[in-house]
Amino acid sequence: MAVLIFVWSIVWGALSAQFLVQTVTSLIIAAIFLAGLAFSKVAKSRNATGFGASAAQVLVFGALFQGGNWLSSYVIDYSSWNATSVAGLLSFLATIAYCVSQVPSKLLLARMSAWRPYFMEASMAVPANERVAFARKCKADDSPNPAGSDTSR
Repeated sequence: MAVLIFVWSIVWGALSAQFLVQTVTSLIIAAIFLAGLAFSKVAKSRNATGFGASAAQVLVFGALFQGGNWLSSYVIDYSSWNATSVAGLLSFLATIAYCVSQVPSKLLLARMSAWRPYFMEASMAVPANERVAFARKCKADDSPNPAGSDTSR
């Protein structure tokens, strides 16, 4: 049983880090879309949709983070420095380091979608793994559709 608790601690450390980063990132993105809703030239419906989706993610991932910590506190003793709690903490920190490196790209895509007219439509024509590079190019070119990109797909 102790081995299963140890493994669960490592798994929960990684999951909780992802849930925490997703909650905070979604909260920031919701604020970006809310500001875009009030002040941007992008269609209000697009910013309202972005805000609604991000607010729903805040609720879902926040509940998963809080509920998961509540449930695992019945199994894992976080009040002392034992092998289980240290393994969970190390897993949490390693996953945080990995997940946080992806946040600036997500924030750039949200900011460009909320504030740059027609960027969202143009980015949907770009493969998902190339959207961040597309956003960086649009930001540098100061245009929603950089020269040479095909958005007719």
